[in-house]
Amino acid sequence: MNQELVVINTYEDLLARPGFEPSLAFHPKAVRRFGSVLAPYRFLDRIPCGIESCHTPHLNGYLITTSDGHETAIGSHCGKTHFGMSFTRERQRVDQAIARRRRIESVMAMIEDMPRMIATIEVLESDYRELQEKKVRLMGAIGTGIFAVLKQRADRDNAVIEKEVAMTKTEAEAFFETSNRKANDGKGWPTKPVPVASLDGLLFIKARFKEMLVTNLIQPMRELSKTCSTDIDAMSPRQLTVTAKWVGEVPQSILKTQEIVAAGRRFFTAENIENLTHLGASRSSMAMMIADLDNDA
Repeated sequence: MNQELVVINTYEDLLARPGFEPSLAFHPKAVRRFGSVLAPYRFLDRIPCGIESCHTPHLNGYLITTSDGHETAIGSHCGKTHFGMSFTRERQRVDQAIARRRRIESVMAMIEDMPRMIATIEVLESDYRELQEKKVRLMGAIGTGIFAVLKQRADRDNAVIEKEVAMTKTEAEAFFETSNRKANDGKGWPTKPVPVASLDGLLFIKARFKEMLVTNLIQPMRELSKTCSTDIDAMSPRQLTVTAKWVGEVPQSILKTQEIVAAGRRFFTAENIENLTHLGASRSSMAMMIADLDNDA
């Protein structure tokens, strides 16, 4: 099928074809009728429709054949208007064939680049295992309750840890003037939040790292590495579409995963872990992990 598809990049490509005519008369003004669609094209400059009674300038159109062996170029709307469903069916056939060819080329390019991709994935897998071990160790050190607080903070992208401190007299006076509170209302002296620490790398805690790496990258990549060109050619339209879509998403998925790894590196530092004491974590229970991270720095 790939050999039957024609590629048209410029108007000169059309003019160079032996059977091409810039303008042809069609039924009912001539006995000539529509034949088939050969290829789509998209130009930067408009060209006239090849139907003699039309000649509408257009940028997007199709190279077609005629019943008497000629070729010409027509706009998409012109083809539908003048040739009806016969043109629409042909256009859809060619569009689907071209889309399939492009998907096959995309998947084959990934397979050819597989050694480099596998090497990249294996590095990420190693990083994942290392960071996951640290995450499990951290959960054991701080407990599930504090970790849940940390996870909620990560989900809200709230890196700054604050504590409530008493307002100054001037601040309190301004507060009382702009609120329903009174100085001696029995509710205590007003407080204000003050930043005490900032947690780095919360993206690692927030992300579904295993799903992104193992489910969306490692497993599909290893399955595709077992596939050959004949397997790709034999794929159903649905299977090919799904596979090509995944292939197109791989570069961005790798970048996102690398960002999470980098965030994990920033999160697991001695200083960052020590800041968890501001969330209620016990310094003594984290002491050994903080010491190990300090030694690894």
